[in-house]
Amino acid sequence: MKNIYQLLRINHYIKNFIIFAPILFTERYNNIDDIINVILIFILFCLLASAVYVFNDILDLKLDKLHPRKIQKPIANSKLSVANAYFILTILIFISLGISYLNPNFYLILVLYFLINILYTIFFKKIYLLDIFVLSSNYVIRVFAGCIPLSVDLSYWMAITVFFGALCLSAIKRKQELLKYGFKIRPVLKEYSIENLKNIILICQILTIVFYSLYIIFLNEKYFLTIPIVTYAIFRYLKRSEEKNFSESPVEEIIKDKQNFLLIFIWLLMIILLN
Repeated sequence: MKNIYQLLRINHYIKNFIIFAPILFTERYNNIDDIINVILIFILFCLLASAVYVFNDILDLKLDKLHPRKIQKPIANSKLSVANAYFILTILIFISLGISYLNPNFYLILVLYFLINILYTIFFKKIYLLDIFVLSSNYVIRVFAGCIPLSVDLSYWMAITVFFGALCLSAIKRKQELLKYGFKIRPVLKEYSIENLKNIILICQILTIVFYSLYIIFLNEKYFLTIPIVTYAIFRYLKRSEEKNFSESPVEEIIKDKQNFLLIFIWLLMIILLN
């Protein structure tokens, strides 16, 4: 069971919680039907995300065996056969896309997400800058998916805020990988340098704060008091990313830091109370 848990990367489902952002900012969380529909697309994204991870692990088997941490993956350490992984992959795709087929709008966004990630695994992750741009676009797709059940348009301000926030995290991930392992575990890292990545991180940090602030000021002024919370959280995360024991996994760092949960709770509370 532990091997299946690791294979599906269930701890990474935290990334999909951004799907709930539109329901928060549109104040539709009092509508049961809306909540159920958003939860449904959240579950479908989790299943399809697991399918993407399984496909990636199958394709990256040789590279994972050279990685000090990724060698612990169930396929890389031979605790799970490639044949079984393909079977699980097929089941995940069948369930997620099969259920979403009942709703054409859900189906289209899930197919788009799946195709982009398959292309990323095969091609895009080998191309300088395009690799982290595609990773970051996944978060925009998730937010857009959260808008579909509500029949609302995705705000350009929200989309660009999410994109640059995700790009900042992706650049930090690449920086940590380069510092810890060099380019052997990820060939595209040959094209990056620590200085280059630090510049990308700095620019994205500034743009994330600026665009979030503009989104609040122009479209949701009542949430103005959340700006300092978001700014503090970003500054703190970047400070922590400079520490020696900071891992290359943003998800792990978010989960293991209790203050992150406190900041998220305060932010959520403010969003709800300021309505």
